[in-house]
Amino acid sequence: MKQSRTIACYEADAAKNLKPFAFLNFVQELANLDALNLGFGYDQLIEKESIWVLSRIKAVCVRPPVWRERVVIDTWHKGSDGIFSFRDFLILTADEKEVLVRATSSWLIIHTKTRRIQRPQHFFGPAAVQQQPLRHALEKPCEKIPVPSHELVFAETREVRYSDTDMNAHMNSAKYMEWAMDCLHKKQPVPQTTTSFQINFNAEARFAQSVDLFTAAVEPQSRYVEGKRNGDSIFQALITS
Repeated sequence: MKQSRTIACYEADAAKNLKPFAFLNFVQELANLDALNLGFGYDQLIEKESIWVLSRIKAVCVRPPVWRERVVIDTWHKGSDGIFSFRDFLILTADEKEVLVRATSSWLIIHTKTRRIQRPQHFFGPAAVQQQPLRHALEKPCEKIPVPSHELVFAETREVRYSDTDMNAHMNSAKYMEWAMDCLHKKQPVPQTTTSFQINFNAEARFAQSVDLFTAAVEPQSRYVEGKRNGDSIFQALITS
């Protein structure tokens, strides 16, 4: 599925580049629309008291989309393996001749009441589950993000507010990236260009819950951010500039 749009001012940072947070807003909505067309979107799953949740996503920025730029966002389902379903994304120039961003993602289906992970096979047929993708934005699926061997530095504690939550009654996946970027740019309003990022969602954060945020430098150009609640990991992000 493809969708055209123009990068809005509120989706760009002070350097006029598309924010990672805004990118995640784009892709989660387009993923929902494509899954709906394929017969396993929100409307079909909610009838079985289940929902899609984003588990992991990695994006590589070839060239950041900028304010006022017209782009095309493309997404496609890549089948499933075990509990994970895979989906890739591209952001292209308006003429579709240049790739700006490549991304791959892993999704889970959870039961709305028990919050337990459901098997994709229960929601769509074997052909979709075993589908061999014809193309990849990024060929390798997202892996676990290793915790740095050196000590993490406490950054701040944040509470999940109304503006952080979505219709699934938990903190929206894009907001975790917003929190992570805020941690890394407290004293730097004009950030360096993000060349890649990966974020893994390990547990839900819900309204009024507090999350402790920690950071670490892992490479000369990469920073690690982890959110924890009562010592348990909620999310991990690895951001490279």
